[in-house]
Amino acid sequence: MKIKKYTALTLKEATELMKEELGGEAIVLSTRVFEKKTPSGKQKIFEITSGIEEELEKLNRKESSSDIFNKSNTSFESELKKLQDKIEIGKRSNQGIKKHKEGLIVINPNKNQSSKYDQRELDSIFDKLLDREIEKPIISSILNQFKQTYDFMGNTDFEDYFLTSISSLISTSNFEITKKGKQKTVCLVGPTGVGKTTCIAKLAAISKILHNLDIGIISIDTYRLGAIDQLRIFSEVSNIDMLVAYEPSEMPGLVKKFKGKDIIFIDTAGRGQKNISDLKKAKQFLDTIKIDETYLTLSATSSTKNLEDVAKKFKLFDYNSMIFTKIDEGVAFGNILNVVVNSNKPVIYLTNGQMIPDDIISADSEFIAKMVYTGKIPA
Repeated sequence: MKIKKYTALTLKEATELMKEELGGEAIVLSTRVFEKKTPSGKQKIFEITSGIEEELEKLNRKESSSDIFNKSNTSFESELKKLQDKIEIGKRSNQGIKKHKEGLIVINPNKNQSSKYDQRELDSIFDKLLDREIEKPIISSILNQFKQTYDFMGNTDFEDYFLTSISSLISTSNFEITKKGKQKTVCLVGPTGVGKTTCIAKLAAISKILHNLDIGIISIDTYRLGAIDQLRIFSEVSNIDMLVAYEPSEMPGLVKKFKGKDIIFIDTAGRGQKNISDLKKAKQFLDTIKIDETYLTLSATSSTKNLEDVAKKFKLFDYNSMIFTKIDEGVAFGNILNVVVNSNKPVIYLTNGQMIPDDIISADSEFIAKMVYTGKIPA
């Protein structure tokens, strides 16, 4: 697969650039928005990361420019090599780690190993990771593994090592947005105020606008004042069909009405994780139909303790992956690492603003690791 990034002043222009060069078979892997400094001030730039299978790419090219194209793109082989390297590091890290209820403990396989690392520098890194709000057991596992492998590191940059170590602890998943003739039903669950409805609007818009899929939305959020109106306005503007279920018994009929849709998104009411009764009521709606994927939506601004409590209580919904919202409002991201490690669930998306559909990012372990390590969103 060939992978390439396209940037423009609008999402539409970036999409047109992608289609012009790669053709209609290109797949959008992720989108993001960033600001670029110009003589007249800051300019918002839209970026699309896209990919296309090599055989299709050859057919779509109008001229033989493989050398130029390869220089400006990251090849599938290089991406695979990076992934393999990451997996190997992860395997080495996991060999010396075991889980228990308080976190992670490192077992030193070679007690006689001696390393000449600078303990003061290691203490400084410990303090830095602690400041990022990473839990102590996880920090200890990373640093102890560093001590064990230090003699074999050669000239490896310390920062690169710790970024890779953090990345190896973060699992991610992908949302497959392709027409396969088989309908997919996706549900978002989570506590109040985390942005589930906005996430659904973003995913629905991306699926429709960029992938030309037929989308339907079912809302069961009849609890929150104005929730239905908010989603209905979006559906009218984007020309996406929307239905509302007021009782669990209505769900099968609504899904049947959307029989020809490629994807059905289900928006649930936000529920506090302490109110198990409310959670069970929400689940009654979902139990009446087949759900293919369920995403737990969490706010990146919440504390680790709160996030882990939500992740535990919402296991009732048997969610597949997690979405972390409001990363643009966060000041430390160790909480994301803590929850991912302790819940053993992958991240599928991050959101970084309210703009639809642009402020959503496909989860990438290296991207998240940089967020965690630096306390900033990578440019």
